[in-house]
Amino acid sequence: MTIPSLIYNHKKQVVESRLKKFYTTFTQAVIMSEKDNGEKEYWEDPDLSSLTASEDWYNRYLAKYLNTVSVERDTYDYVVWIKFSDGSAFGMRFSTAEIRTSFDIYFYPYAKDVEKCRNASDQASCTGQKYFTFHFSKNGLQPYGGYGRSRAELLNACGNEDHGMRNLCTALIIHDGWKINKDYPLRF
Repeated sequence: MTIPSLIYNHKKQVVESRLKKFYTTFTQAVIMSEKDNGEKEYWEDPDLSSLTASEDWYNRYLAKYLNTVSVERDTYDYVVWIKFSDGSAFGMRFSTAEIRTSFDIYFYPYAKDVEKCRNASDQASCTGQKYFTFHFSKNGLQPYGGYGRSRAELLNACGNEDHGMRNLCTALIIHDGWKINKDYPLRF
């Protein structure tokens, strides 16, 4: 194998393992929180009038159940950023006023990519490569776009130039058994 091939395969394996670990860790944190706070269906909604709504909600329901190294929020940003000791990170932001406990989750296998992607003019260059999207609601943590789409639909969406469509890359990886197959349309 060539050095670029070895590097790519290593990055791919890191993404696969950290993505699955994040999903498992987050889901376990929710289960532990339910023991102390009741079923997630009855958790209080975030105060959407506050810039700190996502951070406040995270601190109330998840913080004590996740082993993190830092929790941050920019002064004028609704997203709370959480970093793990393995070098990964995620951001969460409430996503809609219609469904109150509804958060978009942006998982970064490499926390160093958060700043690069937040300031990128072309979000599509990061989605499905540097970060992977989930959605959390009272139904639990799910890949963005949910389940129920065919593999062909997910593969097509993941290869799309529109970053909104690339949000479905997470669902493709999960559909493929937490693996990034050879036909995955994006490179790391």
